[in-house]
Amino acid sequence: MIAQNAKIYLLVIWLLVGVRLNAQERRLTIEEAFALAGKQSLDAAIARDMLLNAYWRYRNYKAELLPNMVLEGTLPSLNRSLGSYQKEDGSYRFVKNNVLTENLSLSVRQNIPFTGGVFTIQSQLQRVDQLDNKTTSYLSVPFSVMLQQPLFHAKTLKWATRIEPERYKEALKQYQVDMEVVYLNVINHYFDLLLAKINLEIANINFNNAVKLHDIAKGKRALGLISQNELYQLELGKVNAESEVISVRQTYDNKELTLRNYLHIEEHEPLLPVTPEGFRHLDITLEQVMELAYKNHPVTHTLDREIMEARMRVDQAKANRGFQADLYVALGNTGSDLTLPASYRNLQNREMISLGIRIPILDWGKGKGGVKLAESEKQVVARQAEQVQLNFEQNIVLSVSQFSNQALQVSLAHHADSIAQLRYETAFQTFVMGTINVLDINAAQVERDNARRKYIHELYLSWLCYYNLRQVTLFDFINNTNVNHPTD
Repeated sequence: MIAQNAKIYLLVIWLLVGVRLNAQERRLTIEEAFALAGKQSLDAAIARDMLLNAYWRYRNYKAELLPNMVLEGTLPSLNRSLGSYQKEDGSYRFVKNNVLTENLSLSVRQNIPFTGGVFTIQSQLQRVDQLDNKTTSYLSVPFSVMLQQPLFHAKTLKWATRIEPERYKEALKQYQVDMEVVYLNVINHYFDLLLAKINLEIANINFNNAVKLHDIAKGKRALGLISQNELYQLELGKVNAESEVISVRQTYDNKELTLRNYLHIEEHEPLLPVTPEGFRHLDITLEQVMELAYKNHPVTHTLDREIMEARMRVDQAKANRGFQADLYVALGNTGSDLTLPASYRNLQNREMISLGIRIPILDWGKGKGGVKLAESEKQVVARQAEQVQLNFEQNIVLSVSQFSNQALQVSLAHHADSIAQLRYETAFQTFVMGTINVLDINAAQVERDNARRKYIHELYLSWLCYYNLRQVTLFDFINNTNVNHPTD
């Protein structure tokens, strides 16, 4: 009767706990998880947004180098007021203004990156209507050329021509790195779920075997073949196995929810991860990986950009410290008349030249301090860049070393898993025949379970090591091509 109740209870456990793994599940390979994460995960969306931000920043920089055409005007401007007017004797009187003015200008501006100046071609037209006496006059500037040139200033746009292209190259490669990081996150979540699935399978098998062993032990106890203590030990093992099923079921549900959320899967069918194969041994050398890393990884662009930005800040500090001057030159022609066509005849020369200067007399060492601060920051950036480079190379060495041994580790773990499974089956049958005790079969079970978990762990390390190499080199060593996530 007790044995019958145990079988019924076992059936209920399998129905309530194990049914999600066997009914309407969604089998998910790790490659499918990669594809889903690349399209749907929030990390991938953030990577695309960051790339888009970098793209528009680069577009804005490119626009600064192109001619800029602007149409400006006031249509109209009405002024009805009293204004003061100083007479020849020095006294003031107020005059009435009742004027309607309209002006329009079309200008083409071109930044000059290597000098920091602005070159402008402009055409203007102004109309003035005196409302009191109903007269109209026009002022025209058909053509005017202007140059605004700061002297002894930091040439910001010149620095931008060096920094911004480097920043955009960095962003393009950083996007590839970010997508590889998405894959690394998938590997972590996927193998967490896979290990939880293996643990659930182990727990169910162990519970099933614990029930069978307990039933067999009761029969042996009745025949006096085992002690009461051994029977209690098997019964305790059955209770613990039952508790373990419930515990690992909860863990499995949590890991499944984590992976589902990361992949942004809204369907509610159970996910069933498929155990992937390990990577075969690849002939990868440290020199090859180091060369690919410095060629493809954004770290080189990042370090170059940061050093250039530090140099730019030194240049700006030096320029702001000393003598500064701004030159303005405008050449063209102008005309005025009571009619529009006449204002474009009998044109006169229009010439404007100005030179503004700024000479600091006493700043209590602020200018010199700014230069010293910028130079100190430049030195800090150089030291930090050197440290980043050393850490980068060290990470490459470790990644290559780990991956080179991982294929053998997976093979050994798989072989150990097969042996442990056979050993447990042999121990189980031997216990049934009565030639080994409870401790021996428990030890065989522990070894079997640990061997299975170790095989999954070595598989996980195999995938993690390979994708670490991909992430640091942006190179697919299996297909022998650069990693290229679409950027459209």
